Amino acid sequence: RRIIFFVKHRQPIHQAQPDQTMAPPNIIASFRSSIRRRRVSLSQKAGAGASKDRPPGQAGQDATSTTSTSTPGPLVNDKMAKMVDEKIVYEFGGPLGVSVLMVLFPALMCYLYICLMSHSGKCVNPFTDHFWRDGLPTVMPNVYAAQMYLGFTVWQAFTARFLPGVLVKGLPVPSLNNKQLVYNCNGIASWYVDLVLLFVLHYNSIWNLGDIVENLGPIMMVSVIWSNIVSVITYAVASLTKTTHRMSGNHAYDFFMGAPLNPRFLGIDLKMWSEIRIPWKILFLVSLSAAVKEHDANAAAALAQGLPSTFDLMGMGIVELPIIRTSAPLLFMLLAHTLYVNACMKGEECIPTTWDIFYEKWGWMLIYWNLSGVPFSYCYSTVYLLNKSLAGETVVHPSWYQTTLFVALLLAYYVWDTANSQKNRFRMQERGTYVERHTFPQFPWGTLENPTYLKTKRGTKLLTGGWWGIARKIHYTADLVMALSWGLVTGTGSGIPYFYFFFFTTVLIHRVSRDIELCKEKYGADWDAYCKIVPYIFIPGIF
Repeated sequence: RRIIFFVKHRQPIHQAQPDQTMAPPNIIASFRSSIRRRRVSLSQKAGAGASKDRPPGQAGQDATSTTSTSTPGPLVNDKMAKMVDEKIVYEFGGPLGVSVLMVLFPALMCYLYICLMSHSGKCVNPFTDHFWRDGLPTVMPNVYAAQMYLGFTVWQAFTARFLPGVLVKGLPVPSLNNKQLVYNCNGIASWYVDLVLLFVLHYNSIWNLGDIVENLGPIMMVSVIWSNIVSVITYAVASLTKTTHRMSGNHAYDFFMGAPLNPRFLGIDLKMWSEIRIPWKILFLVSLSAAVKEHDANAAAALAQGLPSTFDLMGMGIVELPIIRTSAPLLFMLLAHTLYVNACMKGEECIPTTWDIFYEKWGWMLIYWNLSGVPFSYCYSTVYLLNKSLAGETVVHPSWYQTTLFVALLLAYYVWDTANSQKNRFRMQERGTYVERHTFPQFPWGTLENPTYLKTKRGTKLLTGGWWGIARKIHYTADLVMALSWGLVTGTGSGIPYFYFFFFTTVLIHRVSRDIELCKEKYGADWDAYCKIVPYIFIPGIF
């Protein structure tokens, strides 16, 4: 129920999650810290604050400083945090359930891919000899696929290790005596380097981007094999080095959920690196490769018909640009995936405080879905559109329909981007770890100045300003709109491109109901007061 949630939506700890302090580095800071604790203690005794309370808006620290300590946030219940961190609860049906999932999901990915490639996107009976006999060759791994996938992985590790970035502290980790790990957030630098490298390789005919989508099935299978190898190595190393955490005692379940909490290798935080650098960039590359592949095929056909391959930009024969012959639906998917990967890179400094980085262990669940599941199951719309085009059945929509989808995508992205930005920056300001960045694009209303919030009796704060005063889960609404648009752009010829939307909807329904139940139990009357201030969950005025 949480697989896509942990990998794609990187939901930070609930708005009302307690902040945690770390020890100041000198006597003066210690004195200030004691005064802060005294003030917080007095405010907690006074009860919940009014919704008009304002955050301090403290500035963050620069990337060049590795030893300075941020001003501590509000006092926290360390005992409660440690109890949550150490609590073991069987999920996904326990050992039997996770064992089924580890077999089911790779098989499902292969099945859906074969349906896309060999059956025009129609779901057919998989329990026949000819289905797998004819379909398996499309997903069999080969040396070239392994070179592309593993080469990309090594390159991402190299750039993550050596490129400069912003140093950001994560949440205090209870199992490490509330130590705050430092993360080098250089995703935006690696993203720009990647784009330049891709242009150079493709433009100079050193490597054709179309090779990715031509070998997508084999690359997918390499990723499945590699993710399982990494999972086994991770579990074995953590067990041998006794760096396991929150173990249930059942090997199958612990292998699925993970053994280590914060594994690092050569200075790279493996959990955060795998969530940011691998899945979203591969998803972008698949759509870029498909766009290039379709353009090349259509350009060759146009050339055979005697049509021009360039157009005169100025009308004077001075500047000639190539005519882009990629269809609008595929350009739509390329834009959608570009927006996603760019959002991950430009806002990477917000990731260290998310739930999966703070709490989730690095096991098969995160490893498989980051290294394989996300990039090769979220690309179904792209694969379907390309196959239809290469078969001479290009998906074409009326101008008004395609324009509506573009507008809906951009508006939904704006809400999603700024809502997440408001929430994460509010938290960072509260903890004194906020770092002002100028990565592109920075949208209006992305950072709230003097936002309103409800202060709970626990001393934590529920944001009621910005988008979070309009609806409690409005970022989910925007995300669902984007997910639906990925399916709608493919038309109604196949249900497979809608896989992500329906799966995500199911996950969110369960997740929201769980969050409401937990918050009611955790905050009692404060939560009821918060719901009166922000009564709507998804759509203001409706639901």
